[in-house]
Amino acid sequence: MKTRNGYRYVPFITLSLSEPKPRIWLTLSGCNFKCRGCFSIARDSVGEPMTVDGLINWVEKSRWAYTNSTLLEEAIITGGEPTLDRDFLLDLVLNLKTCMEVKHITLSTNGYLLDMDCVMKLKDAGLDEVKLDIKAYNESIHQWYTGMSNRPVRKAVRNLFESELDFRVETVLMPGIVDAEEIERIASFLAQIDPGIKYKVVKFAPGEAREKVTRRPSDEKIELAVNSASKYLLNVAGGKACVQQFASPESREEDMKKWIRVYPDMKTETIIAKPSGFKVS
Repeated sequence: MKTRNGYRYVPFITLSLSEPKPRIWLTLSGCNFKCRGCFSIARDSVGEPMTVDGLINWVEKSRWAYTNSTLLEEAIITGGEPTLDRDFLLDLVLNLKTCMEVKHITLSTNGYLLDMDCVMKLKDAGLDEVKLDIKAYNESIHQWYTGMSNRPVRKAVRNLFESELDFRVETVLMPGIVDAEEIERIASFLAQIDPGIKYKVVKFAPGEAREKVTRRPSDEKIELAVNSASKYLLNVAGGKACVQQFASPESREEDMKKWIRVYPDMKTETIIAKPSGFKVS
């Protein structure tokens, strides 16, 4: 899928307010997966059409308006699916790295389009890290949940490992669909490539999902899945997904993480959420 005339639709960008290091999330809308439990409005082509230059200018304007830092430590490119237009993504990474001097650039992707040529070009453009989602190891589960095969996704893991580009893998735990047994299969697959691959198990959030395909897993279920994965992998964590992507009720608690979402018309929305998670070594 190619975007028309070098544009991607962008619904909003998100800046961190409470992190010690300034970060920004760039949300590119449109996706090749149709995940039943998807929480992101960016699965559809929503927002304003923007060129890379227009998006970079918007980021610069927002950074100066809402942060006190001259430089951004990290940019996370997410979606939707950012790899739908390879040329747009490569140009965006290159501009973030060279023009804005962003120190660390992360790509969040379903991996379906990450062939070796794409991976190497992204690495050469300045991409520092990939966060790859593996929805399921079982092909029939993956097809039912996303509408697509997981074979290209599994191949993407090997491509990333062989390219020596830093990456980590995440899976959403969905009771009755992707349980601890499925997490263990994914971990076993990853360990065959390298037991040092970083892996995180995150909670399904039915309140944010398009389809209520299952319930929210308990902390005990998450811990069971993490322990199952830890039989094979050395670096396994468990917790929430990236909570900045959806608004949460505001709170006065000082330990809350805070972000500001900026829309194309420069209107803003403050997002506050409680941090959560644990790590098993």
